[in-house]
Formats: sequence, C-alpha cells, structure tokens
Amino acid sequence: MSKSEFKMRYRYSIGWLIFWVIVFFPIAIVLMATGCYMETDSNRYYLQYEGSRKWLAFWTLVFFPVALVLLLVNGCGWVIEEETPLSPQIQIDKD
Repeated sequence: MSKSEFKMRYRYSIGWLIFWVIVFFPIAIVLMATGCYMETDSNRYYLQYEGSRKWLAFWTLVFFPVALVLLLVNGCGWVIEEETPLSPQIQIDKD
C-alpha cells in the first residue's frame, strides 16, 4: 500500500487571508480557492482563475451571486503541473 501526501500552500499574503477570515468569511473562501495549491512529490494542483481576483473579492463583498457569475463567465480551470527532472549538464572537453 502506497501513501500519498498532499501539502496545501497559499501563494499570496497570509495576513490578508486571516483578515478576511475574521471580517467576512466568503471573501476568504474565494481568495483561498483562487490562491491555494496542493503539492505532491511530483505534481502541483491549483485552480486557475482568468479574471481579476480584486474584482472577484469586491463582488463577493457586495453581492455574492455576482461573484459566482464572474467565476463562470471569466472561466476557471483545474491545472496540474508536472515537475520534470532536470537534464544532466553535459560538459564538452575542448582539447
């Protein structure tokens, strides 16, 4: 039986994330959804949002259904990045 370990990380400012968790939780959820990624030994998984995260946060604060419409209209996708091993450096002797 093999064991898989996922590490969850946030790409942006943790301070703002904590602030929005305390002040208005839906914005924190939107920021986490568009700014978090998971890592395994060789892959990175994240949600890629094509629009502006600032407008998305604004509309989440003002009227949450508009934020959902923005997610659908601008598009978001699940991205998987695979790490490729570095090729060995080739040294050429010039004799």
